[in-house]
Amino acid sequence: MRFFRQIGDLKGWKRFGFEVAIIVVGLGLTLIAQDLISNANRARATREATDAVEVDLVMLYLNASERLAVEPCRREQFRALADRIERSNGYWTAEIPESINRNAEHMVLPRVLRSPRRPWSDATWRALLASDAAIDMDRRRFIQISAVFVATEGFRERQDAAFDLAGELSHLAISGPFDAAQRREAYAKLSRLASMEGIMTVHARQARAAIMAFDFQNERRFVRFTSSADGGIAAFVANTVATYGTCVDTTQFQPFIDDLNATTGMHVTLPAPGAAP
Repeated sequence: MRFFRQIGDLKGWKRFGFEVAIIVVGLGLTLIAQDLISNANRARATREATDAVEVDLVMLYLNASERLAVEPCRREQFRALADRIERSNGYWTAEIPESINRNAEHMVLPRVLRSPRRPWSDATWRALLASDAAIDMDRRRFIQISAVFVATEGFRERQDAAFDLAGELSHLAISGPFDAAQRREAYAKLSRLASMEGIMTVHARQARAAIMAFDFQNERRFVRFTSSADGGIAAFVANTVATYGTCVDTTQFQPFIDDLNATTGMHVTLPAPGAAP
C-alpha cells in the first residue's frame, strides 16, 4: 500500500515518466508473449508437416522394398525375352507367362513384361518446401529427407517413361512374321528398357538406404497398416509373390516389417512363398 501511495504522490514529469515506463513494459511483455506464441505455432506447424512427410516416407520405404524384392523376377523376364528375340528366325511365337498379366485387367491389352508401378509421391514434401516449416526444420533432417525425395523424383520420371516404352513392345504379344529388322528393333527397345529399369532399381536402393538411416519421430507413421482392412503388409507381400512367383526375394521386406513391429507392437511375419493374398 505504501508503494502505491508513493506512486499516487508523483506529479509532473515524474508521473509522466512512470506512466510511459508502464506502457513500455506492457508493450514489451505483449511482444514477448506474441513471439512465444508465434514460435510455438511455427514449431507445431513444422512438426505436423514433418509428420505428414514421414507417413509418405513409410510408403516409399514399402515401394522401394517391393522393387528390390521383384528385381530377380524382372531380370529373369528380360533375359528370357532377350533370348527368345535372339533365337527367333523369321517368325515370332507369342509366349506370355500368365503371371505377367495377373490382376492387371485395367490394362485391357496384354503386356509382355511386368514391373511394379507405384505412386512414388512427394506431395507432402513439396507442400513442406512451399511453407514456412522448411525454414524452421532441423538442417540435418532436411538434408536426409531431401536425399530421399531426390531419388524418388528420378525414379518416378523413369517409371513413367519405362511404362510407355514397354508398351512399344506389345506387338510381341502377337504371333506372326518377324524379320531381321523387326528383331533388331525389338532388341534395341528391350535394351533401352532394361537400362531404364536398372537405373530405377538403383534409385530404389538409394531411397531405401536413406529411409533406413532416417531418425523417424512420428510414432503413427504406420497408421495406414495398423488401420488396414485388407490384410495390410502381409497381404501385400503375399500378393507380390502370387503375381511374380517364387523368384520374389521376400527378405527385402524384412527391414520394413521389423520397423513396423517395433513401432506398433504388431507381430507381422513374412508369408510363405507362393501364399495366396
